[in-house]
Order: sequence, then structure tokens, then C-alpha cells
Amino acid sequence: MKRSILGMVLSGGKSRRLGQDKAQLSFHEGTNQLDYMLGLLDAFCESLAISCRSSQFEERSSRFDAALILDAEGLVGPVAGVVGGLKHAEGRAVLAVACDMPLLDAAALLKLLSLRNPEKLATCFIADDGKPEPMCTVYETACLSVLEEWVGDGNFSLRRFLENVDVELITFNEPQLLASVNTFEDVEVARKRLSR
Repeated sequence: MKRSILGMVLSGGKSRRLGQDKAQLSFHEGTNQLDYMLGLLDAFCESLAISCRSSQFEERSSRFDAALILDAEGLVGPVAGVVGGLKHAEGRAVLAVACDMPLLDAAALLKLLSLRNPEKLATCFIADDGKPEPMCTVYETACLSVLEEWVGDGNFSLRRFLENVDVELITFNEPQLLASVNTFEDVEVARKRLSR
């Protein structure tokens, strides 16, 4: 069942360590990471969006009907995409996922959405380091003003934000599914795991 939320892929990173656009990587036959993540979101979300920098607009074409959202100006990192997405969502929650999580699957998103607590500012998994995982999180509407105040004070870490506000934390038995690919070694590890 689709929820009245915006499903958004965060794809504005510069991929400095990997040296190539992570949204265009292919781990699942016949599709790149951008379309793979949009496909996961499409199963659960009424509308879709892609957040990116202005210089990436032409590279962000997709087979899905997804709005292109510019990262919020003056902000650094994924928080720019989340703020931009919450503004675009106009009163709906945003399920934000990073484009570079090739192991993430529909079962994980279903768990996240099933245990979502709209009374909190966000709902997220606990990552394998015991901290909140900001790159696969439902950000509620009420989160926008608090997040804008956070970045207004010069803070740009989404993880630290989630550690400091009232969020629903979900224990995840397979936190490795939330792993992002930042190096060629990460890419190889993910490909080997998916080939099993």
C-alpha cells in the first residue's frame, strides 16, 4: 500500500573517494542505483523525488516520474537534500534514502514504514555503530523548522541532529543492508554479497 509521503533519493554527493557518480553505478541487472532506489520507494510512496546539485540536473534522468529537487542553498552534505525535500513535500513526510545503498531492500523499507511514529520528528534505524542512520529515514513535516534552526546554528550533520532530537529508533537485525559504497573496495564487497 502506498503512503501519502514523498519518497526521495539523495544523490547530490560529489563521490570524491570513489571518483565516479554513485547514482550511475549498477549492482542490480538492467538498472543503475538511482533507478533501483526509486523502484524501492515507488512501491511505498505516492510521489517520488531526486535531490541533487544544480550541476547534476542533466545526469539525473530516470525511468520514474520523479521531481528533481535542488539541494537547499548554503547547506553542506545530505542535510541540504533533506531540507530541500521537506520544503518540496509541502506538509507531507519525506522518506529519504541515499542513492549508494545497493543492499537496501523492500523488506527493510517496509519495516521502517510499519514502525514509523509520526508523533516523533523522524523514524530511523539504528546503524551498526549504535547511532541513528540518517540516510534511510522518515523525516516528518514538523522536522523542517527544527532542522532549519539546527543548520542555522552552523550544524550540518544529520546523524548528530537525529541524536539530539526526539526520534523513533528502530533496531535492525541486518544493519549491513544500510551500508553505503564509498570506495572501490565497498563496491566489490557489495557485488560479492549480491551475487550470493
